[in-house]
Amino acid sequence: MRNQTALEELMTKTSLLVEKFNKEKEKNLLLSQELNKLQKEIEVKNQKIIQLKEDEEFRDMELDDITKKISKLLA
Repeated sequence: MRNQTALEELMTKTSLLVEKFNKEKEKNLLLSQELNKLQKEIEVKNQKIIQLKEDEEFRDMELDDITKKISKLLA
């Protein structure tokens, strides 16, 4: 193995750092994309929950109405 000069050693370390930076940058991009995807899925599910709650409230009102009508008929 030959002795590296300080400049060669610095260039080697710099290259390794740039390579590591690029890998981490790519990971960060993938994680960011995954986060965006999950946030969209959460929003869709939240909208579905809101719709289901509204449906439940409507059914409860219908049930109350039916109960009142039955009570009137039995009174």
